[in-house]
Amino acid sequence: MSYSFVIRSSVKADIINAADYYKKINPKLAKQFLFRIREAKVYISQSPLGFQIKYNQVRTLLLKQFPYHIHYIIDDTKQLIIILAVIHAYKNPMDYPK
Repeated sequence: MSYSFVIRSSVKADIINAADYYKKINPKLAKQFLFRIREAKVYISQSPLGFQIKYNQVRTLLLKQFPYHIHYIIDDTKQLIIILAVIHAYKNPMDYPK
């Protein structure tokens, strides 16, 4: 079964903000962060149900090398993986806008 990704516009802002932060430290870090995002999407697409449900049917995946989680839900009827947020590991997801 093949799923498509839906990425909220707020997620794109999350990713851009984090990449900008890493770019200020070292441009290679920003590129590595974006690579890890792409890599995580591959993992999720290969096994969407393979990651733990943390809250309200939201699953999370911790990026390799960076302290960020991808928060997503699955819509089986539409075969969608909906990425809700990319959140720093030390931020409470319940404080994040819905």
